[in-house]
Amino acid sequence: MSRLVVIGSLIGDQMMTVPHLPERGGDVLAGPVEAQPGGAFNIVAAAARLGMPTVVAGRIGDGPVGDMLASALTSLGVDVLLPRATDGDSGTSIGFIEPDGERTFVTSPGVEQTITPADLASVAWRADDSVYVSGYDLLYPATGPAVAAWLTAFRPATLLVDPGPLIAEVPGDVLAAVLAATTVFSLNEREVQLLGGLDAVWPLLTRADAVIVVRAGAEGAWLHRKRQAPLHVPGHRVTVVDTTGAGDTHAGALLALLADGLPIAEALRRANVAAALAVAVRGSATAPTKEALSVALQG
Repeated sequence: MSRLVVIGSLIGDQMMTVPHLPERGGDVLAGPVEAQPGGAFNIVAAAARLGMPTVVAGRIGDGPVGDMLASALTSLGVDVLLPRATDGDSGTSIGFIEPDGERTFVTSPGVEQTITPADLASVAWRADDSVYVSGYDLLYPATGPAVAAWLTAFRPATLLVDPGPLIAEVPGDVLAAVLAATTVFSLNEREVQLLGGLDAVWPLLTRADAVIVVRAGAEGAWLHRKRQAPLHVPGHRVTVVDTTGAGDTHAGALLALLADGLPIAEALRRANVAAALAVAVRGSATAPTKEALSVALQG
């Protein structure tokens, strides 16, 4: 099996449940604050728990958040390919979870946003590598151009890009360079609209094998391929508790399942189930193990 290289933003999440979001200038009483690894750690956990060899090409901070992330990566058996920072901590995201499981974030980036061309050049890339990049990474003034420049010289066997909720703020030249190397563009329905619809996206995906996965929550996902009709892949019904990391679990699981040799439609069906299992549990990195996913697929 090929390895997964996750570029960029591992951060700490501080999550709390709220009865509703406060109005502007208002306040609301929340449940206890739960500190946990988050951001791209969710991708790492999802792929590693399904048995995919996974490494991180990102920077971990030298403070308490970085310590938490480093410990969590060690527990998963995941190596970090870049030296740990000595001049600052990893970033933090404050998250609010409403009763229906919807989550809202405010993020303060840290050292994870400082990936440079030299950092990417220091990685011993393999021809069969699978790579994950998020829109957060592309938004950062240092990391975004570094990733775009790197992809002009190297084409990963599989490159999954998840644009994230801030995709409209990513510089156009950076996005175009990255999408030209992308094989799987995975996003939700809101993000499709932010980009101007699928007709605006397809011209940027120039690889012949590129596909677009549009995640539709409980309804599953839509698979869009060039010169083929869209395929709806149904979701897996669960009681939603916390949607934090749902898209991350979906992406990490999809990468692991594709690396296992599954056809894209079947890999997408199983990734839908993995994401459903994740949202049925409170927490950020709640992706299922291979055994738990197998049980759910048989049910």
